[in-house]
Amino acid sequence: MDALILAAGFGSRMGNLTEKTPKPLLSVNQKPLIKYAIELIEGLSFNNIFVNTHYQAHILDRFLKQNHPHIKISHEVKILGTGGGIKKIQNQDIFILNTDNLWQPEFKLEIKNAMSFFQKNNLVENLLLINSKSNFLDLDISNNSTINFPPIKKNTQFQGCHFLRHGALNSYIEIFDIPKYWKDCSQRNKLYGYETSTFNPHIGTKELYLKYQK
Repeated sequence: MDALILAAGFGSRMGNLTEKTPKPLLSVNQKPLIKYAIELIEGLSFNNIFVNTHYQAHILDRFLKQNHPHIKISHEVKILGTGGGIKKIQNQDIFILNTDNLWQPEFKLEIKNAMSFFQKNNLVENLLLINSKSNFLDLDISNNSTINFPPIKKNTQFQGCHFLRHGALNSYIEIFDIPKYWKDCSQRNKLYGYETSTFNPHIGTKELYLKYQK
């Protein structure tokens, strides 16, 4: 299994903070956001760790080559969307996470447990890590742990990371966003949620980011 850190977006919700700096290199507590993601998954049993880049790619590429030379860079000449970025590099089961969260070290164990569940349950095509005790609910999970997408009722929160089965995106075009696939996967009852409890603050907007700078 591989891992992919999504880092190709424009960071437009960060306003002027990303005019000269790619969002993954904005820092909290003197640590770039992407480093939280890298440290979270290092040491887990992934064959390769990929980072996709596009906006301000030369800056992000230089940081990765200098500090994390083992990471493979997937440069997108044109932005492919979340789904297209995954499809471009996927050749086996894959774990995907974003750089919009302040990933907590203790979440590593929950990822490890979710990975074991995913590997043992072949009927699960896409496993979203969720937290149903969050104050911000954006997904709909049923009693049998399947995810209804788009959500009818919002009773859980997407934790910003998920496991995806090899070949799941083969029929999709080059450029697309992952919610399109989630809708199709949900209709086939193969989109599942895995409950986690660690709070990984979401800081994907300028307002939230500045909150954690104080």
